[in-house]
Amino acid sequence: ALTGFLGILLVYAPGTRLFGREAGLMAALVLGSSFLYVMLGHINILDMGVTFFMELTLAAMLLAQRDGASTRENRNWMYICWAAMGLSMLSKGLMGIALPGTVLLLYSLIQRDWALWKRLHLGVGLLIFTAVAAPWLITVSIDNPEFPWFFFVHEQILRFLTTIHGRVHPWYTFFPVVMLGILPWLFPMFQSLWRAWRSDAPARGQFAPRRMLLIWIVFIFVFFSKSDSKLVPYILPIFPALALLIGDLLSRISGKTLFRQLLIMVPIALAALVFAPMSVRAGSAEVPAALYANFVPWIQAAAISWLVGTLLALWFSYRNQVRPAVIVLALASMLTAQ
Repeated sequence: ALTGFLGILLVYAPGTRLFGREAGLMAALVLGSSFLYVMLGHINILDMGVTFFMELTLAAMLLAQRDGASTRENRNWMYICWAAMGLSMLSKGLMGIALPGTVLLLYSLIQRDWALWKRLHLGVGLLIFTAVAAPWLITVSIDNPEFPWFFFVHEQILRFLTTIHGRVHPWYTFFPVVMLGILPWLFPMFQSLWRAWRSDAPARGQFAPRRMLLIWIVFIFVFFSKSDSKLVPYILPIFPALALLIGDLLSRISGKTLFRQLLIMVPIALAALVFAPMSVRAGSAEVPAALYANFVPWIQAAAISWLVGTLLALWFSYRNQVRPAVIVLALASMLTAQ
């Protein structure tokens, strides 16, 4: 819960410094109201913690490498970035450094920006990473000699390459997960992803934050889609990056465009309201239908919250009042998830 809440505050900083104060505010509103992010913030699993530290890694990288950052800012933010990767590794293993490292490599290849590597402070950074991650890993391995193989091989490599955990799902699993999880910002998400590639093509040597965010999203999405072990929370680390791109879009969008993009939420909310009683069909010997029946009025209350919030947001956006539209829909979506 704490890392989920801090993640909402954290997304404001890079949004403001890179895209403007309004974009930072919008990014925080989007992340704090995205359905999957809010729901998983209430569940005691590792994924929200690792998402926060990976978000800190990304935010520090963006702030360190942005055009106009001083030498001191670059150094300090990169030190935070390396420490965050160490905390990410302590949270959930090698993905804490492997995923950000691959994103950085892909960004350098696509943008042909190899000068970026001179500003990573690799020497001191690796020492910081080691100082954060190594002591616990060494200590626990001494007390539990089987730990290194279990943690690094069984839980990392074999989980990705084999079906050893029995969590086999189709390659397209995360498409509906992200589309439902980002609600109510589905259509703004599509436009922001397209805009991130089309609009962020700076001169060679200039930093392109939107493209780094896009590469972060696409690579992590493909990485977990290719994995032989899939669970819904695995995809959570892309949500702060999505929120930054959507926040940037919402800070510049016209009311009429937002009006059209939010219309999809009306049939979605109505469908949840009308079909809520059908949830009892999910009943089984393990989970009786009577338990599902207890959820029906809550699902309907959530649907009403989404519907009312959407209608108010449509009214504000029709009047070209984008900020009130985003705020009211974000608050309604938070209430929906509650």
